[in-house]
Amino acid sequence: MNREIYLGERFRAVVREYPKPVRIEIGMAIDLLQLSLGHPHQYTGLSIWKLVKTHFELRVGLDLRLIFKVESDRIVFAFAGTHDEVRRFLKQL
Repeated sequence: MNREIYLGERFRAVVREYPKPVRIEIGMAIDLLQLSLGHPHQYTGLSIWKLVKTHFELRVGLDLRLIFKVESDRIVFAFAGTHDEVRRFLKQL
C-alpha cells in the first residue's frame, strides 16, 4: 500500500540547508520507506523507531534523523536533524 508523501514546511526548510548529496540520501530514504510500508520484512535495512505516540524516526546515515508520522492516507515528514535536535523538536509536541 503506497501512501502519499507530504513534506511539511519546517521539514523542507531544514532539508534545503543540507548539501545536495545529503538531500539525495534523504530522498532515497523517503522513497524506500514509502515502498516498505505494508511489506515490513522486505526492507530490513531501514532504521525506524517509534518515538512518541504518533511520531517515528527514520535514520539516514549515522547523524541524520527524519521525523514523520503515518496517517491513514499519507506519511507526513515534520522534521530533520541530529539526535539532539530531534529531542528538542519532540519536546515541542
